[in-house]
Amino acid sequence: MAIPVLPRDFFQFGYVIRDLDGAMRTMRDKFGVTKWKVSQLPETAPGRTLAFAYVDGAMIELVDLRPGQDTIYHAWIPESNEGLRLHHLGYMIDEEADWNARIAQFEGAGFAPALVGGIPGRMQWYYSDTVATLGHYTELIRFTSEAGKAYWADVPYN
Repeated sequence: MAIPVLPRDFFQFGYVIRDLDGAMRTMRDKFGVTKWKVSQLPETAPGRTLAFAYVDGAMIELVDLRPGQDTIYHAWIPESNEGLRLHHLGYMIDEEADWNARIAQFEGAGFAPALVGGIPGRMQWYYSDTVATLGHYTELIRFTSEAGKAYWADVPYN
């Protein structure tokens, strides 16, 4: 079995934050990221809000957590409202066969799944627990429909 090749299909830096306004202020003042798509999440989600922005072709995701839920995100909450902590690197997978092969590669290399889910009819996500080796999770994303591809179509470029 082939081992996972991380740089292929990279598209996203995922950060956990304590406060959306504080983190967006940091990104604006220190890194020049001023335009964001902000999405409120349903009560059932571990996060309250997600914010997305593109910078030079790479997506930045900010994950604002809902207090009191024990998830794979909570150990990454920064101490300050302005802080951000790298939680995952995201990789976009287009084809279902490649999706299945990449998951098998991670699991075959000894990396357990940390979080698996999706939005029915739109997208799937798979977090591989690469924390002990890389210091962060590795997320695979696959759109399962045109509606899924439209999910990030309006994310602004900075």
